[in-house]
Amino acid sequence: MSQILSAIYIVLFFSYILMGLFVVFHIFRYSLKKNYAVFGITLFLSVFTLLLITNFLLFLSLPFDQLIPNLSF
Repeated sequence: MSQILSAIYIVLFFSYILMGLFVVFHIFRYSLKKNYAVFGITLFLSVFTLLLITNFLLFLSLPFDQLIPNLSF
């Protein structure tokens, strides 16, 4: 069961990264001034990276054997 949840999480994790790249592209492409674009991208990527790492570490700390004890494949 934990392998299935891990596979789902990996797909979710990479979709988060793709959405982050989508946001970075649009910040860079549609900013009126490039200085603001660099600042916006830096701010977004720092917060995005912090949240993504925190999410990943919290996922790894979940005890799947205790959360779903009756389901074993």
